Amino acid sequence: MLSKTTIAANIAETAILGIEACFPDSIVGFIPNKDKADVRFVKYYIDTIKLKMQQISRGTTQDNLSLDKLLSFKILTPPLPTQRKIAAILSAYDDLIENNTRRIKILEEMAQIIYWEWFVKFRFPGHEKVRMVESELGSIPEGWKVRAIGEVFDTLGGGTPSTKNPEYWVNGTVTWFTPSDLTSSGTMFVSDCAKRITQKGLEKSSSKMFPAYSVMMTSRATIGVTAINTVPACTNQGFIVCVPNELASTYEIYYWINTNKERIEAIASGATYKEINRTEFRSFLYVIADSETRKRFNNIIEPLAKQIEGLTKKNLILRRTRDLLLPKLISGELDVEDLDIAVGGD
Repeated sequence: MLSKTTIAANIAETAILGIEACFPDSIVGFIPNKDKADVRFVKYYIDTIKLKMQQISRGTTQDNLSLDKLLSFKILTPPLPTQRKIAAILSAYDDLIENNTRRIKILEEMAQIIYWEWFVKFRFPGHEKVRMVESELGSIPEGWKVRAIGEVFDTLGGGTPSTKNPEYWVNGTVTWFTPSDLTSSGTMFVSDCAKRITQKGLEKSSSKMFPAYSVMMTSRATIGVTAINTVPACTNQGFIVCVPNELASTYEIYYWINTNKERIEAIASGATYKEINRTEFRSFLYVIADSETRKRFNNIIEPLAKQIEGLTKKNLILRRTRDLLLPKLISGELDVEDLDIAVGGD
C-alpha cells in the first residue's frame, strides 16, 4: 500500500491506495519503509500539515506544491508500534464514518427510487385503478394537477454583505451558506457553514432568512446541487431556496429537483458562468399529486430521511472528534504507548 497526496489544484488531499495503479503528475505517491513507518500514520501525518503545504504552494494561476518543497517537509516518526496505535485510533473513526456513509447512500437511493416510481413512472400503490388524463406535461393520474412552481411554493434568493465592513462578519452568528458548503459536504442535510454573518450583515444585504428544512439549490456555475438545512439560515446569491408548504413537502421538492436536474441545467445561461434565475425556475411546471398519495409518500420517506439526518449528524461529530484528536496524537501530546490497542498491519 502507498499513501498519496495531491500537489496541484486541491493541495494536500490524501488517500491510501489499496490497489496497483498509476496517477497523473498532480499526485505524488509515498511508499513507506515498512520497518520505519506505518502507511496509515503517514497519511494522517500529512493531514496535520495540510495547511502548511497549502500556504507554501500559492501560485498566480494555480496553486502548486513542487516536489522540492514537498521533500523539504520532515515527518515525525515515533516508534513503529506507537505509529500503529495512533493509526488504529484514527482509523476507527474513519471506519465508522465510512460505514455510516454507506448506509446513507443506500437510504438515499431507496428514497429516490420510491419518488421515481410514484411521481415519474406513476406506479404508486393503487395506480392500476386510477385513470390517466391529459395535461400540459402529458398523461398524469386523474386528480393530480399541473402548476408552475411559482404557484406551488415560495422561492428565495440570497446575498452577500459587504466584505469591507467587519461589522457584518466579525463574531457572526447567522448561518450563511455558500455553494461550496454544499459541494464540500456532499450530504442531503447540512447544518454547518464555513462563514457566518452578523444580524446587521443580514439586514444590510439582500439575503433573507428561511426556515429549517427548506431546500437549497445552487443556481450558478455548478447548478442543481441540493441540500436541506436543519437550522434557520440564509445564503449568498448563488442559490434558489425553495420553502415547503402544504402543497409541496421538503422531500417532494428535494427529489423533484434531483429528478429534473438536467432540465434545470439546460435552461441556464451566461457568458462568464452558467446561471438560472428565479423567474426561469418559477416557470417550471410541477405536478401536484392528490393529497392521499402525497401523505402516503411522505409517511414512507420521512423515516428514511430522519435516519439519513441522524447518520449525517453522527458523521459530523465523528469527524470533529477525529480532527480534534489528530494533531494531539501525531504530536505526542496524547501518549498512547501504554494503551492496549489492537493494531492492524500496514
